[in-house]
Amino acid sequence: MDNDDLYDEELVNDITPNVLAVLGREGFFQRLDDHFCPAEASQKRVRCQGSFEISIGILRDIGVDEEHIQDVIEVLHANGACCDCEVLYNVAEESRLKSEYWIARASKAEPVDRHSHS
Repeated sequence: MDNDDLYDEELVNDITPNVLAVLGREGFFQRLDDHFCPAEASQKRVRCQGSFEISIGILRDIGVDEEHIQDVIEVLHANGACCDCEVLYNVAEESRLKSEYWIARASKAEPVDRHSHS
């Protein structure tokens, strides 16, 4: 069985509401936002590496079993995220990172570059 068989659209659609509810309840989106757009300006801002590395670390920290982490990533991906920062831009209902981006766009300023170029 290949990965496409494991994560078909119907399965992802079925589990999405529950997965997103648990992530919200566990503070996943807030914790991810704290990495990319800390509430305290003195805290170091993390740059997205174009992966789900930070999301996976947070999922482990909040107690998501290793066997379920891929399910969560599939839900995030199906909802428009291809990396950590896109979780905040496309999946989270609210995030400081998303607000900062749109405020910059509205004022015709250059938004913060989302990804590291290393």
